[in-house]
Amino acid sequence: MEHPYDELWQGGPWEQPSSPPCTPPSVHIPARPRQRPRLNVRRRRRKWPLAVGLAALILVLCGVTALLESYFSPALFSWGGPPGQWDDSQFQEAEYSTEPPSIPQAGPADGVTLTLHAAQGEPLTYSQIYERILPSFVSITSSSMTAYNTGSGVILTQDGYVLTNAHVVAGADEVLVTLHDNRSFSASLVGFDSDEDLAVLKIQASGLTPAEFGRSDDLRCGDPVAALGNSLGYQATFTDGIVSALDRELELDDGTTMTLIQTSAAINFGNSGGPLLNQYGQVVGITTIKIISDDGSAESMGFAIPSSRVRYVVNQLLAGEEVRNAVFGFTVSTIPAAEGGLELLEVDSLSDAWTQGLRAGDIITSVNGLPVTGVQDLSRVRQGLGPGELVSLTYLRDGTSHTVEMALSDEEDLS
Repeated sequence: MEHPYDELWQGGPWEQPSSPPCTPPSVHIPARPRQRPRLNVRRRRRKWPLAVGLAALILVLCGVTALLESYFSPALFSWGGPPGQWDDSQFQEAEYSTEPPSIPQAGPADGVTLTLHAAQGEPLTYSQIYERILPSFVSITSSSMTAYNTGSGVILTQDGYVLTNAHVVAGADEVLVTLHDNRSFSASLVGFDSDEDLAVLKIQASGLTPAEFGRSDDLRCGDPVAALGNSLGYQATFTDGIVSALDRELELDDGTTMTLIQTSAAINFGNSGGPLLNQYGQVVGITTIKIISDDGSAESMGFAIPSSRVRYVVNQLLAGEEVRNAVFGFTVSTIPAAEGGLELLEVDSLSDAWTQGLRAGDIITSVNGLPVTGVQDLSRVRQGLGPGELVSLTYLRDGTSHTVEMALSDEEDLS
C-alpha cells in the first residue's frame, strides 16, 4: 500500500525532504530546510535619477553577496547553519554524520541512573506543564569546521547530565548547552549511540532542575501530550497535541528500525532532542522524527522515542556499556489465536525461552502480567529491557496455563 507522504526527516535544522520512499517508509537524512534566505530591505524615500539608482543597487547587491559569503562560508550553506529558509540547490549533496562529536570525554557516570515514575495526582493544565518543564529544558548548539547545528535537550541530574538526540551533536568539534536562564556551558560527552539517536552530555554546573520521566507504557492513543523545543530557532516553543499511535515502526535508510510514539503535537526543525510530555508534566518521549511532504500535505505527524527505550539506552550510556538489542528468542503469529494471545511459530534452541520449556504451538497470553493481544504488546516490553533481563510469560498448552520467568537473549547471539 502506498503511503500518502513523500519523506521523513530526523530532526535538526539542516534537513529537508527529498524523493518518496518505498513502503515501509525509510528515513532519508537530508541537509537542511528548503527555500531561500529572505532579506528585509527598507526602502528610502529620496528620489534619484534612474541610472544612479541602478548603479547603486548593483553595488549594494554585490556588497550583500560578499558579506554573506564571508560570514557564513560555502561549507555552512551546504551543511548546517542557523535556522532560516534556504535554497535546496546548495545542499543536496550534504550527508548526515553518524560519528560521535570530537569533544572532551566525561567517562562513565558512577551511580547515575534514569528512573521512570508512575503518574500521580491530577492532570495539569498546559500552562502548568510548561512552567514545570521549562527549568529542565536546554538549547544545544554544535559546531565544526563545516557545520553549525541547533537542537534541544533535557536535564537528567542536578549536577549537569543532559540528554539529547545523537544527530544533534554528531560530528561536532564543540557543543554548547544553554539553560533556560541563558547561562551557557561547554559540554563533554558521556555516551553516544547513532542507531538509537540518543546522546548523553555533561556540563560543569550544579543546582539544576532535572526533568521527571514518566512511563511511556502507560500512554494510550488519544492521550494529550505536549512538545517543547527550539522550533525554527524560536527558543522554548511549546506545542500541544495527542498521542496519535503507539509502537509505530519506522525503518531508516541504514536499515535500522525505530519503534516510536506518533504524535500530532507540532514538531519542527530544532525540536530534536526535546521532551514529549504527558498531561502530568513528565517526559514520556524524546522527539526525533517528523513526516514532511514536498507539497505540504503532511501535517501533525511527529515521532518520539518512548521513555521506556530511553531509560534502557541512557542507563547503558551512563554506565559506559554498549547498547544491545534484546529479543525473546521466538517468533509468533501476528493473528491472535482463538483462545486469545499469540501462538508461537518457532522457538530458537539457543534462547532461554527454549531452556524454560517454551515450544512451537504454545500460546502466549500475558507478559509481565499484562495481556498479550498483539505483537506490539511484546515489542513494548522488549524495547525497554536489555539482554539478560527477566520477563514473566504466561502461556497455554493443551488448554492448561503455565507461567515461567525467562531471560531475554542478545539478538546477535541468535543471529
